[in-house]
Amino acid sequence: MLQGSESIMKIRYEGDIVHMEIEGDISFSNAQDILKEILSSIKSTNKTAIINLSRVGFMDSYGLSIFISLLKRAKENGGELILEYPQLGVQRFLEMTQLDKLMEIRKAEEPKTGEWPEAGKT
Repeated sequence: MLQGSESIMKIRYEGDIVHMEIEGDISFSNAQDILKEILSSIKSTNKTAIINLSRVGFMDSYGLSIFISLLKRAKENGGELILEYPQLGVQRFLEMTQLDKLMEIRKAEEPKTGEWPEAGKT
């Protein structure tokens, strides 16, 4: 589990799916640490990585580069990367950069109260 001054990451496994939840901002100051933690958490048997962004309040271009790198790696290995439940500001940033055209981004239907959704429930 990554714990720094700006973010915390929780990880759980379900079959060939790895679920990750990031809490805190994703920016220049912590993007490399987050990327390293994500890459070390993805096992060769994991075909799908689902990253919950419901607790990420801010993300800059360094955060975006994490997801572009992960998407490229997933596609090279026949896998899939899914981002889920971004807060409105992060969601707008992902749409503005058109990352939503390259990967699945599951939007929250209503504001989250800090609950981590169960696998398979969108």
